[in-house]
Amino acid sequence: MKREQVSGRRSSCGQRGLRGAAIALVASAVVLAAPAGGQERHDHQAMMSAQSAAAFDEHAAHRAMAADQRYQVIEAEYTVPDIMLTDERGQDVDLHTLLSGDRPVAVNFIFTSCTTICPVMTSTMLQLQRELVNEPAKPLFVSISIDPDFDTATMLSAYAKRFGADWTFLTGQRADVLEVLKSFRAWRGSKNNHAAITLFRSAGADRWTRVEGLASASQLAEVWRKNVT
Repeated sequence: MKREQVSGRRSSCGQRGLRGAAIALVASAVVLAAPAGGQERHDHQAMMSAQSAAAFDEHAAHRAMAADQRYQVIEAEYTVPDIMLTDERGQDVDLHTLLSGDRPVAVNFIFTSCTTICPVMTSTMLQLQRELVNEPAKPLFVSISIDPDFDTATMLSAYAKRFGADWTFLTGQRADVLEVLKSFRAWRGSKNNHAAITLFRSAGADRWTRVEGLASASQLAEVWRKNVT
């Protein structure tokens, strides 16, 4: 049975973001409470235009996530599926063996055609790799594609080269990838609604540390040092 306990730790930048959002809401309320001539109609039209634009923006959820600087740290237990995936070199990989071995791991979920949070997450992973280069227990870095229909091994290889990423990228059959996402509670119904999740596991440990939100590389490194090593 999976158990997750939400930590009370949040980034200070996230708290500032909440205060800023509250100020913005108050300002909006003042404007709507005392509309000038024609202003109410203008506000309604602007709101309808924004809603229409959002309806055609398949990355709207990603853009909102990128604007939210909060993150949370969760202790969790997962059962890694015993399935075969394919890496960026086209080689078969036993996922359970890869993620349950004697080496600590860092895992995230991306897809190569994403133009919003995925490039940020990949760049952050690259920076995290550099942050932890002198750690005695460096993690095995793994990125799993949530778009296996498009992300072939060739696509993942090109994506890794574009970022200069030298870790393992995985894809596979749709049913297998979906099983992985559900096992790690990372499935949100579609690739355009996926969450920014980074998973850490100590060598040989049963429990995982889950970071939800676009934490920076330095913040992830701090979580790693406090919770994993």
